[in-house]
Amino acid sequence: MITAWGYEIDGNLPPLLDVEAFDSMTGGKYDGVSAEQALSAASQAVRNYCGWHVSPILECTANPMPTRGMLRLPSNCVVDVESVTEHGVDVPFEWLRLGLVRRTDCNPWSRSWGAIEVNYTAGLCCDAVPDLAEAVRSIAEGVLAVSAGVASESADGVSISYSANASSVASALTDQFKAALAPYKVVGSHAA
Repeated sequence: MITAWGYEIDGNLPPLLDVEAFDSMTGGKYDGVSAEQALSAASQAVRNYCGWHVSPILECTANPMPTRGMLRLPSNCVVDVESVTEHGVDVPFEWLRLGLVRRTDCNPWSRSWGAIEVNYTAGLCCDAVPDLAEAVRSIAEGVLAVSAGVASESADGVSISYSANASSVASALTDQFKAALAPYKVVGSHAA
């Protein structure tokens, strides 16, 4: 599956917080289908802000472009780099957990698009990121707490306004949430 952040993962990307854990945290007061949708949307908003999937630990494939002789993987927690190839040929390399890869043979990287492929494992164990789960819970619960439908209406001036729903999840990322998510954000990420 191609992710929104430009790299590929095997399989599907689960939400940062599942419905069962959400029900446990909220006393089960929300409908399962609505909760699942809100959790998926909240997880995606958090991940989009961070610029990568964050959790769980997944096998990934990326085609990064070199900058200053280095490759930057879309992750700030790389667990392992299995291989680096350039035009299908193995390249000797070393890497840092923060997502940096460099050649060890002193040759320059190819500047051709898609020439470099990196197969790596990245992400954090779900148990290691309780603050992310709490952020997702809070965002999802806030969206679910707002009842869907008409919030106000007028008669002669024909003015109807609708209350917020899951489509407004991205706007729920307040400065407080952004500060809490800062340690997970990829340096140089295109995220806001």
